[in-house]
Amino acid sequence: MSSEPGGGRDKPSGSGSSGTRTVDPLRPERIAAISRALGHELLESIALAADGLADDLAERLGMVAWEREDQIGMAQRRLMALRERRFHRYGGEPALVRELREQPLEALELAWRALRRGRRVHVESEADACPGVFQILRDMSDLLGEALLSVSAPGVLDHPHADWQRIGVRERRERVALIQPDADHELAAYVLARACLRRTGFDPRVVHRVVVVGPSERLERNLRRLWVGTQMGPVDDEHAFAGPVTERRSAQFLLDDAAWRARDEVTTICPGGRLRRANAPGQAFLAPALFRVRIPNDQLPTDEPPAHGPILIVYPVGTDASAEIRGERLLEHFAPRGHGHLRFGSKPRDLTLRRSDRQVHGALLVERLPPGLPEPRP
Repeated sequence: MSSEPGGGRDKPSGSGSSGTRTVDPLRPERIAAISRALGHELLESIALAADGLADDLAERLGMVAWEREDQIGMAQRRLMALRERRFHRYGGEPALVRELREQPLEALELAWRALRRGRRVHVESEADACPGVFQILRDMSDLLGEALLSVSAPGVLDHPHADWQRIGVRERRERVALIQPDADHELAAYVLARACLRRTGFDPRVVHRVVVVGPSERLERNLRRLWVGTQMGPVDDEHAFAGPVTERRSAQFLLDDAAWRARDEVTTICPGGRLRRANAPGQAFLAPALFRVRIPNDQLPTDEPPAHGPILIVYPVGTDASAEIRGERLLEHFAPRGHGHLRFGSKPRDLTLRRSDRQVHGALLVERLPPGLPEPRP
């Protein structure tokens, strides 16, 4: 197979003639056209590699069945949406994309989008990142040509294209939640369970803190039921919500759990712990921890213990007229620049959501619940 851009399909219309026109394979419009034509090949490569990708996500990151399907499906959906998109401007500096270990498959759409915009692309990977991404893009490089798409092996970050413009993958960070007075507390509890307990609390966009404006008792009851009833199990258990953790992560979680329980201002709603499963001998599973922290008015918490793993801390700020102001201050305190906000309730008129923010308002759809979470009570 030709390693020239576009497989060497474009040739001069004549040889030795002064009127001969050659097609520059590095023209942005040409790069965009070739990558658009090969979009189906990329989707087919992912489909053929799906079983191997799923096995890798289970082995390296401990993802259970529903999350493996969700992760691969999301990558496919983003690429399918990209295939239908039309760009009106082409070109730009050559782009560098890095596949991150904790955010698998995200480099695929980002790299292909840059190609669709007519940019040359190099994809590198962190050590121990998903090897399937490297293999898929290496095969696509054979079709596109290395001049358009080049790939370095996982862990190789010192390469000739290291000075190209890095466009991602953007590292995701912990988010902080805010329960507004009009929020649906049952819906909020389920979304928080998914955000805090997914990948047993070690997802990059985990939520460890939730600020509550108004009474917090109903939210806490719903959270407690989910914290007690959510099923942890081995990666091949189709009924598990989250899977096993390493011994190092288990030890860190237990230290953090003990530190939170030892504080005077903390009420333990659900103590954390270590679980054993008869169908997974030798593997470590974690029982999630849930705490409430009462803080004096107009004070911001300082010197708090770290929170690693499935730990959620509830911060009620009261029901008086100034509670919403205190809630916003606490939200900004816990979520500095670069950390997203997860808001529950209707969007305030004067609020402009940032790219990393999310507003949740609506009804709980039972059919969308992943396995392992208790169903809502009637």
